[in-house]
Amino acid sequence: MKVLLFGEVRRILNKDAIELDFEGTINDLEEALIGMFPQIKNTIKNCAFAVNLEYKNRNYHVNNDEEVAIIPPVEGG
Repeated sequence: MKVLLFGEVRRILNKDAIELDFEGTINDLEEALIGMFPQIKNTIKNCAFAVNLEYKNRNYHVNNDEEVAIIPPVEGG
């Protein structure tokens, strides 16, 4: 699975994307990423997730062949 990183998560990890072997819910993916990168714990909790360019809720089951984007909250005026 390819996980695209944006905003603060990208800045903290200093990466545009990561490759994972993973299948499960988005919530499970979030917990796995926190386990791998504990420094993103506070940031990722406020992010949205998109799978194959469509926003999904945290109960959505993702397969290993899908692309997931972690999208930070939109700020500004």
